[in-house]
Amino acid sequence: MSESSPRGQYYMCSPECQNKSSSHSWLDNPFQVEGSKDFSGPYCTMVEVQWICRDSQRLRGVKHMLQKFRSLVSQLEGVDPRKMKHEEKLAFWINVHNVLVMHAFLVYGTPQNNMKRISLLLKAAYNVGGFTISVDMIQSSILGCRLPRPGQWLQSLFFPKTRFKARDARKAFAIEQPEPLLHFALCSGNHSDPAVRVYTPKRVFQELEAAKEEYIRTTFRMHKEQKILLPKIVDSYAKELGLCPAGLAEMIEHFIPNSLRKSVQKHRHGKLLKKIEWMPHNFNFRYLLSKELTK
Repeated sequence: MSESSPRGQYYMCSPECQNKSSSHSWLDNPFQVEGSKDFSGPYCTMVEVQWICRDSQRLRGVKHMLQKFRSLVSQLEGVDPRKMKHEEKLAFWINVHNVLVMHAFLVYGTPQNNMKRISLLLKAAYNVGGFTISVDMIQSSILGCRLPRPGQWLQSLFFPKTRFKARDARKAFAIEQPEPLLHFALCSGNHSDPAVRVYTPKRVFQELEAAKEEYIRTTFRMHKEQKILLPKIVDSYAKELGLCPAGLAEMIEHFIPNSLRKSVQKHRHGKLLKKIEWMPHNFNFRYLLSKELTK
């Protein structure tokens, strides 16, 4: 990705400081953290990035950090993912994906139009091991976990899934088998996306499980003890894992407060498919960052 004119400054606001004006706004904002910390868990301490604006004067204050960042990015050219083990590839590509997306926003700003924002991300790329690797390539061909996009049916016509050809050396960059937990780790700067964290090879599966638990715990809602509301990311995860509705409810039980656990248990053996409502993905711009990333 070209860095010839990076101009980015981001505004941060903690989600726990926001004014919650509508009692039903969580239907549009599944990360609206309020009330008991039994629900929100670590998400109530996250730092929220609401937008990224271009401001060359403020950028001077972090010039040394940007220089260090560019130096780290340039080192990717000397990395050979083909020599990595499965866990190493998982952690490496999750981190590269999330950094590349954020880097694109820092360089180009955040287009107000969601479709333009997605088009920008499709073009963003790094040189990894001497090869050009784009965001779409990481999602489709390397990790096999394509994230929700606005106008996805239309994009499938103009931006078909990236596939490596038979003799393409980049085929060896891909992970060995699909990993449904990636739905809770990859972030494209959308409001409904999971929080951004740094993943490590030695603990990547424990970290992915923790990310899943925190995401579900934060977004789960029960409407009048009759209907379960969950974001579409959980639906994608359940389908990829092959979870039946009863199995999904059983998994969720472990992540929610005791006060609601009995209500979920009552529905587990009933007509649960009619009891689950999938909240639409919110594509408005927003980042949640774990506090260790902002130190």
